[in-house]
Amino acid sequence: MDWNPAPLEDKIGIHFKNSDLLFESLIHPSYAQQINAPENDNERLEYLGETILRLIITHYLYQNCPYLPVGKLTALRGKLEEEERLTDLWFKLGLGESFPFLAVKDERHRLRLKRNNPFEKALKALVGAIYIDRGLSQTYNWLKKQLIDPLLARHLKQITQRSSPDKQLQFLGDALFKAIVADYLYRLFPYVNPGRLTKISKKLAIKEQQKRYINQLTSEDWDIINTENEKVPKNHFPALLAALYLHFDQQNSKTSFRETGSWWVSNHLDEDEIWREAITLLLKDGIPQKWIIRQVMGYESKDYNEGRERFHELMES
Repeated sequence: MDWNPAPLEDKIGIHFKNSDLLFESLIHPSYAQQINAPENDNERLEYLGETILRLIITHYLYQNCPYLPVGKLTALRGKLEEEERLTDLWFKLGLGESFPFLAVKDERHRLRLKRNNPFEKALKALVGAIYIDRGLSQTYNWLKKQLIDPLLARHLKQITQRSSPDKQLQFLGDALFKAIVADYLYRLFPYVNPGRLTKISKKLAIKEQQKRYINQLTSEDWDIINTENEKVPKNHFPALLAALYLHFDQQNSKTSFRETGSWWVSNHLDEDEIWREAITLLLKDGIPQKWIIRQVMGYESKDYNEGRERFHELMES
């Protein structure tokens, strides 16, 4: 499909380095089926964008509303994440009459009123696309301007004392950890659908795994964590992760999310083990070995034999 992204980028206020990401964020599954490209819809970007959206809202509230108890922070976040609010933003940007690309019979004004409508999903997919193309810092600024400030900016108070530092750190950490896991799996396993990525993510975040992550922390890690927050819950890994994230954020806010994710991956994960988990899941679901090697593992035709060797090396170890 030939299309010119420039007018759309003007509406959004973001000019993409890779306009294919913008296009992908607009492909509803119904349209992907219609054009016989069912693997190229916006569901993977929506999966990622949902966690990035939550992290950005959570971080904003953590930074700007330290005087509120976690219960009120959670309620405010819920208001910002409301389906109706996200749908309204999509139409406010001038996207609703033409995007996303749909192949459904219902008229758009009727679709807008339905639960889990395609506009809300496309907004989350767009957030995912902006994040992949521009990074977390620019995505934060965009969401702050378009979604958060219009609701909250005029109500903020100049109070810096935290009402409950330990619980607020957990509040931030829970959103941070989910976003880091989603980002890692999205990048590691191309073409794998969100349902399967979610299954893998749950195994990476179960309590037993989190205890293992805590036991692997070094004395240097603990020094950073205790410097950031002496009251950090020592048995809550997401809160510990949030303390490290805040440390990286003070050094460079543009790279702090990436650095925190890299720290978690390099210090706590056995990537071969995760590959075995993913491949086993795909095979169990009836996905052909050849497709896994080429599409997910990334071995093109000329490298297929090398990919097959790597496949068997993973599964036999």
